[in-house]
Amino acid sequence: MRKKVYDNKGIRSKGFRLLTFAPPALYMMIILMILFSFFADHYFAWSNLSVILRQAAPLMMLACGQTLIILMQGTDLSLGSIVSLTSVLWIWLLNLGFGMPVSILLVILAGALCGLLNGLIVGKGLLPVFIVTLGTQNIFKSAALLLCGSQTIYYRHDLFRMVAKEGLSGISYSVMISFLMVGITWFLLNQTSFGMKIRGIGGNPEALTLAGVSISRTTIMGFIYAGIMAAVGGMLLCCRIESGNPNSGNGLEFSAVAAVLLGGTSMREGRGGVGGTIFGVLMLQVLRSGLTQVGVSSIYQNAIIGIVILTAIILDEIIRRRGGEED
Repeated sequence: MRKKVYDNKGIRSKGFRLLTFAPPALYMMIILMILFSFFADHYFAWSNLSVILRQAAPLMMLACGQTLIILMQGTDLSLGSIVSLTSVLWIWLLNLGFGMPVSILLVILAGALCGLLNGLIVGKGLLPVFIVTLGTQNIFKSAALLLCGSQTIYYRHDLFRMVAKEGLSGISYSVMISFLMVGITWFLLNQTSFGMKIRGIGGNPEALTLAGVSISRTTIMGFIYAGIMAAVGGMLLCCRIESGNPNSGNGLEFSAVAAVLLGGTSMREGRGGVGGTIFGVLMLQVLRSGLTQVGVSSIYQNAIIGIVILTAIILDEIIRRRGGEED
């Protein structure tokens, strides 16, 4: 029998393939968790990990929607403002006397309408996503401020506490809801023609046009879905803070973009998916939670998070290029 001989080049090639397969967020998350465990007692205790998961739930919803937009070679800057608007709208409706089921449906409809506005302008007007959503970001934020008079509004309900803090086997209902929506997003992207079209817009839009697919219609549907996911995220955040705050979604859109990119989704090729996005969200939350636990001032946290994000993305790009050269 002939023996297989592996040289150093072959070993390196296999290593690069393994690193290329895993999203950068995965190995960065593992490194960070090990590092923080040296400085924080009981870091791997389930009580701490469950808090990380609960805090990550709203961002996970935004990141799911943002994954679709980035797969279409866009970036939705309005998602954080949709979170602010829908969280305030939910409390406002409840204070007006709307029942819980009706108010939830109206909030989801509001998120869909916000996404529809973005999608119509981008899909029909053929305007850059960045410019369109930068404008609607301010519109949605102003609507949130008008609804609540620029103040935090409150409504007490047992559902809020139950969703945010109760659950099964130590897993809160908010985490269950977020992973359910992640599963639905994964199914849409990987098992339906809608997902194929979304990827096609980012990968090969000319081929879609030749095949008779309406790019504008698919774009609109993608933005509607992202708006719905932002609305669900707004309600989950509302349950966690037990109030509606017009500033609650500030900056979440950028965290969602970072999570998607850290999860390995490409803005250029329609490559990636929501599976990697989960690790991107968890990595960011592990980083934020760890920095807080070790006593790093909030003044420096954003700078450190930015450095870690840039480092992970740059390393991932280097690994992918090296892996391509080895092949």
